Amino acid sequence: MKFDVSEIIDGIRGMVSSALNSSTKMNSSSPSEMDLRIAVLSVLKGDPKNGKEVIETISLASGGSWTPKKSSIYPLLEELTDEGLVALKIEKELRVYSITKKGKSFLTEEVDKKQESKDKPAGSKNNWMELNSAGVKASVKLAQALAQVAQTGTPEQQKRATELVDETRRKVHAILAED
Repeated sequence: MKFDVSEIIDGIRGMVSSALNSSTKMNSSSPSEMDLRIAVLSVLKGDPKNGKEVIETISLASGGSWTPKKSSIYPLLEELTDEGLVALKIEKELRVYSITKKGKSFLTEEVDKKQESKDKPAGSKNNWMELNSAGVKASVKLAQALAQVAQTGTPEQQKRATELVDETRRKVHAILAED
């Protein structure tokens, strides 16, 4: 039996994509306005950025599962500037934004509120990104381990890894069948 890691990784990619699509449909197709504010302020907490860089950084940080639209980011950056949470500076004809001291305080308070709501019992509402994060990270780690087995494992190890992935898939489906 030939061990084809690309087939398994494609399968994992499909499962992750399906999970992302299902969870975002259950909760909402996009993050709340507060989630967007937190994301923008978090991105600006590192270094000053222009609007395009803010969008790209959020997209990268979410693993590509969320790319905010220009029509959401630019008005929000102006709003945050008006509120004193973000400072604007023109550099080489680009509008560059940085978080202010007031913005950092606001961000800390909102992240603390999110953490408190996350610590509530399982029946409470979850943040859309939190639902996806653990599953995506675990899937990526599994794909990395499978790639390592494919590159350096013996045929017996590759066979055992394939059987383990099949067994795990069946157990995950069994979880869905539980009532």
